[in-house]
Amino acid sequence: MKPRLLFIYLHPSPFVQDDLTLLTAHYDVRTFHFDAQRARSPGGMQRLLWQQYQWLQRELEEAALILGWFADYHMVLPVNRARRRGVPVALILGGFDCRCLKALHDGVFCSAWRAPLARYVYRHATLLLPVTAALMEMPATAWTENRAQGVRAWVPALTTPFRVIPTGYDPEQWPLGPARRAPIVRTVAFVDSMRVLRCKGIDLLLAAARRLPDVSFEVVGVTPEMQQAIQAQYRPSPNVHLRPPVPRDALPAIYAETSVYAQLSRAEGLPNALCEAMLCGCIPVGSPVFGIPEAIGEVGFIVEEPEAEAVAAAIRAALACGPARRQQARNRIVQRFSRERRARELITTLEALRRPQLPT
Repeated sequence: MKPRLLFIYLHPSPFVQDDLTLLTAHYDVRTFHFDAQRARSPGGMQRLLWQQYQWLQRELEEAALILGWFADYHMVLPVNRARRRGVPVALILGGFDCRCLKALHDGVFCSAWRAPLARYVYRHATLLLPVTAALMEMPATAWTENRAQGVRAWVPALTTPFRVIPTGYDPEQWPLGPARRAPIVRTVAFVDSMRVLRCKGIDLLLAAARRLPDVSFEVVGVTPEMQQAIQAQYRPSPNVHLRPPVPRDALPAIYAETSVYAQLSRAEGLPNALCEAMLCGCIPVGSPVFGIPEAIGEVGFIVEEPEAEAVAAAIRAALACGPARRQQARNRIVQRFSRERRARELITTLEALRRPQLPT
């Protein structure tokens, strides 16, 4: 009989669904979707908390452990109830839960009411599972308002142990595209607000596009409302195309036509789109933020300062790279961030966690 695992999440994101698939092979997984959309209203939050309490009352007694994606309000009650029952709680950390960019009001620690809840969760969880070590501790950079980021910057004297387990990717889902490609630069993000636009560094990409008129730029994932707002506020140059969101299964073909993938985020975790684009042979250009340098390594270009000319220079250098660099970009993700590695390390860690005699 499989041990029971309680799995709690806010959004049914692809990385959440991927983890759910691998977990069900080893555990009797019981899920609770703490719907972030419903939680936006006081009444919705109250109803969700009551539903979660009832769910925990039913499921917790037979549970071997709890696994939650992100450290936020949705994990307060599970952590509290699990401590009373002696059930271990592991938290996967993804990015938003590890930062605060005050100018953008981005990150759980920017919220006056969510920050103390997140600190409670961090201090009383059994184990933290960041997807990159930089989510625990990242030095100050010009990209992050010259302030240190990561959990330790926002939760003083934290003693909860952690283990880094990166997200994983299936190379067969993201095939290597052609070696020779037109000079096209793309970034993919669901852009539905000016906050997201600046968090993803798209304002810098638009500014860099003006300096490279012979290069095509495309932002994939911009809602119709935001397309109008961007046109009004930024007046993009003619070589910029704003494209609406597309299904995930359409992305491999888009990446195959992309020469350079830009991930100029001011806030990030270990970005899925960047890793998937690299698998498809895109040469990466990114900011020195959280997991971006870890993904890019020596096969791409890191822009040290959030300045349009520096971004343009890095893109020029990336466009000048030969076809061999595309294979190198793919190889880096295959070798370092495989789905098999995540499955192996996550299951091994969870098994050790539910057996107190084994070291965590």
